[in-house]
Amino acid sequence: MLVVDDSVELRQSLYEQFTNEDFVVDVADDGDVALEKIKQLDYDIVLLDMKMRRMNGLAVLKEMQKVHKHPRVIMLTVMRDISTALECIKLGANDYITKPYDPEELLSVVIKVLSV
Repeated sequence: MLVVDDSVELRQSLYEQFTNEDFVVDVADDGDVALEKIKQLDYDIVLLDMKMRRMNGLAVLKEMQKVHKHPRVIMLTVMRDISTALECIKLGANDYITKPYDPEELLSVVIKVLSV
């Protein structure tokens, strides 16, 4: 799993949550770093923040389309906009979770997305 978010606190929280659930978790603090990691390693799933400083989540999704084998993606965002959610899905995201999120709900969605 790769967690991509520019918030140190959220990255750490997600890292702890999913390592406690026996996931192998890597982190990236922006989209550029995430894309480099995705090109070098095979991740099963990416938790991707929508709004980041240098490269937003939509731009990362667009770039991921160029990677031969790109992982499943769950977008994390504070925006509750249906058109944005649809755009994410159109660009290849598997699901879309709004912040603040319930950790158990997020775990459930991750398991669901991984089992498809």
